Amino acid sequence: MAGSPGSRSEVVAADQGLWCRRGDPPVMETMHRHNDIEINVVVRGELRYLHAGAPLIVREGRIAMFWATQPHGLVDSRPGDVCWVHVPLGTAMRWGLPEDAVAALLRARPLVIEAPDLVARFAGMTSLWLEEIGDRTREEFALLEIRAALLRILQTETEHASPAGPSDGGRRGLTAERLEHVRTMAQVVMDGFTEELAVADVASAVHLAPSHAMTVFRQAVGVTIGEYLTMCRVAEAQRLLITSDLTTAEIASASGFGSLSSFYSHVTAACGMAPREYRRLGR
Repeated sequence: MAGSPGSRSEVVAADQGLWCRRGDPPVMETMHRHNDIEINVVVRGELRYLHAGAPLIVREGRIAMFWATQPHGLVDSRPGDVCWVHVPLGTAMRWGLPEDAVAALLRARPLVIEAPDLVARFAGMTSLWLEEIGDRTREEFALLEIRAALLRILQTETEHASPAGPSDGGRRGLTAERLEHVRTMAQVVMDGFTEELAVADVASAVHLAPSHAMTVFRQAVGVTIGEYLTMCRVAEAQRLLITSDLTTAEIASASGFGSLSSFYSHVTAACGMAPREYRRLGR
């Protein structure tokens, strides 16, 4: 079932929630989100996403990996040969990954690396996974190999990181308990961003003081709870602007913004244009 240019192969392991696909980029009509670690490997072609309100371009020879709970969708892509793997976050959390690896997976922004050799290796393995996932006698082999591939991606990012770039050193001090707190807080935000939601509400879900919760969250994810909340609201606003006929006032309310002025301010800052212009260009 190996994928080839112009073809599509995909398989889902229902019991694991694992999903694998290889072929041309699919057509996406709406934004979506799911509680998986998503890995995109561009063997040939180019992916153009809108991810959490910001453009994300993954060019040939590159790999993108992100926690897919932020609304995202392909808005324009070049045909080619792309491999996708979705690993449920719960599965990844049971893999016993190093703490810094788990923290990296929980970051709000996608990880993108340029690694042609790793892309070629990944593509070869994906062809095997397409055959093994769903086969109970061989699926465990695929899971072990996917775990190793995920760690190779993270290691490659670490090796290629600029010495002058932001350090992840602060994340290394996070315990498994704290990382679980971060995951829970992010889930609270994603479940409740359309309603009035305060930092204290998010912190109470993990029984932490608001100031401590903010420190832990920012240390792991790289943005504050408030910034993460705004990212969710902006992404939902973008989705509604493109896919619905609701008025801007209705969209502002439906996406959780407390006022029309706040909606205009945040959406304009994220999109680089006013909401009406963004709607016009997105259709």
